[in-house]
Amino acid sequence: MEKQVNCHLCGAKAELKFEDVSLVNGRVLIKDSPYFHCIKCGKDFSTSEQMKELSGLISSQSGNFSFQRKIINAGRSLAITFPADIVEAYSLKKGAKIKLIPENNWTITLKV
Repeated sequence: MEKQVNCHLCGAKAELKFEDVSLVNGRVLIKDSPYFHCIKCGKDFSTSEQMKELSGLISSQSGNFSFQRKIINAGRSLAITFPADIVEAYSLKKGAKIKLIPENNWTITLKV
């Protein structure tokens, strides 16, 4: 990833910066999301590559944040894992109960 680009507004150098992005009323945090900050005019902007990366984390269909996880084997059962940010945001603990609610053939809702 480039560390400097030219500002699309004034043409001066813009430096690569990182900032945490908060979603879902602060319950989900994307850490160290990249963007550029212009040294001359002070404007912040993202490149199309940065936006594609960020949009890959945000579900465009429902407007909600989503994760894609692989189903794994856990003994004789199947399981999924939760990313650390979700575990922290929802205060999930080992042994806690989660309710699975089938919505249709393609959707299962989880309730903590």
